[in-house]
Amino acid sequence: MKNRSTFLLTVFLMFPGWLQASAQPAPPRLVVVIIADQFPYDYLNRFGGSFGEGGFRRLIREGANFVNASYEHAITLTAPGHAVILSGAYGNRNGIVTNTWYDTSSHATAYCVEDTTVSAVGGTGKGRSPANLIGSTFGDELRIASGFAAKVISLSHKDRAAVLLGGKLANGTFWMSDSAFVTSTYYTSRLPAWVREFNASGLVNSYFGRRWEQSLPESAFGSCDVDDAPYENGGNGLGRVFPHPITGEDRNSITPSYYHALIESPFGDEILSAFAKAAVRGERLGLRGVTDLLCISFSSNDYVGHAYGPHSREVAEITVKTDSVIADLLRFLDREVGTGRYIVALTSDHGIAPIPEYLMRMREGAEAGRVRPDSISVTCEQALTARFGPLPKGVGWLEQRIDKNLYLSRQALRRRRVSPEKAARVAADALLRLRGIAAVYTREQLEQGVGCTLLDRKARHSYHPLRSGDLMYVLKPYYIEGSGHMGSTHGDPYDYCAHVPLIIMGGPVKPGTYAAQATPADLAPTLSVITGVEFPAGREGRVLSEALR
Repeated sequence: MKNRSTFLLTVFLMFPGWLQASAQPAPPRLVVVIIADQFPYDYLNRFGGSFGEGGFRRLIREGANFVNASYEHAITLTAPGHAVILSGAYGNRNGIVTNTWYDTSSHATAYCVEDTTVSAVGGTGKGRSPANLIGSTFGDELRIASGFAAKVISLSHKDRAAVLLGGKLANGTFWMSDSAFVTSTYYTSRLPAWVREFNASGLVNSYFGRRWEQSLPESAFGSCDVDDAPYENGGNGLGRVFPHPITGEDRNSITPSYYHALIESPFGDEILSAFAKAAVRGERLGLRGVTDLLCISFSSNDYVGHAYGPHSREVAEITVKTDSVIADLLRFLDREVGTGRYIVALTSDHGIAPIPEYLMRMREGAEAGRVRPDSISVTCEQALTARFGPLPKGVGWLEQRIDKNLYLSRQALRRRRVSPEKAARVAADALLRLRGIAAVYTREQLEQGVGCTLLDRKARHSYHPLRSGDLMYVLKPYYIEGSGHMGSTHGDPYDYCAHVPLIIMGGPVKPGTYAAQATPADLAPTLSVITGVEFPAGREGRVLSEALR
């Protein structure tokens, strides 16, 4: 026995890495990142009683569930959220501070994934690319580490979701345009055969005339509003009550409004899931001896939430349908890739605010409301005119207002010989007196790092010097921006917009519930450690080491 122990000790001293290496788990064949667009964490609690065992419950049961994961940026929109998830960085570093910003050099608005040097492939629409994204993503680093053998495929209904998840080096990024999934010449000059086959199948158009029926019992709607609320938006022929016809405005023929109605229903999730399965088979993802990445962003949840609000029966229905779609997708991965041979991460890009009229109906005098966009502009114009004098006809103090950013007119400032900083302070003081405004930050404050509160830090994360405005404003809780009286939106720093699911299942992940503070920015560096690749350039998130074996 002594000789055997001496022999083993000698082996361990001669080969110190042998024991550690032998215990390393095999790298996953496939990493799947699922995004449920506009999905606050609250939905897991409110609608969990109607979930099956194979979807969200399986992810929570077999995965690491981070119950305290919130975005740490102020402008919680689709593009900033998707850009954070696999870059591990916020807009102050990755450049995607809003969906759209104003280019002061060209005096034109700039969409986050627009690229005039490329064109659409496979359908109509404009060319899209990740040219505006600064830094790299987990998928980019995975491709580099594998000598470009790894495949990165990203899919969504929305172009900005697919493009920003896919990163700069993706093999294929596809989004929905009417009846087809398309891409751009940034990625390829011709759609892959499996995409052409999917588009030719006619699946998208086959839903014309279907009806979105209520499937849940009345007992499932305990936390929901009435079905026919006057502040719900039943556009595109859907109406406000179940059943919702999937035809668009024309009941007899397919028009563009049909495709809007289709995506604004659970059928949109079904179609994207079918497309994801086609991608796994068409690209042989997870079956090629190298770790691949598949990104899937379900946008239908977002469209339903905007139209009907988070306390609607429609949101309850699509949330439960999303659960069944994910369960079906996991079963598919079990069969195609192999149980235990893939990793799944689930999160969202943002949540949503309650409809203000719903809160005011439920509690008379509730502090909630809508801030008209024109009131923002008028308040600034009046304050600057009163302080510095009127401008010539046709010249305004504001050149653009977009996504909670205000851009001062340099022409107006030159005419009145006013510095941008001085004008911004005057406008900020005026806005703070406006009903529904919680905070206003000037460019100077954001660049100098003024303030140390969580809101201050979130505002700085949503600021980029080349893309943000001269002022950024934040609404009070339960106020939303809009001139109508129906539906809801998001884009604020509060937890109903920022607190989202973050669940990772598979590989070395230790199942359990984790209450430590986390953020979706932590997902990319955690996946980097699991797969053994470099962290994304510019990442700010941490490794969720407490959930790793």
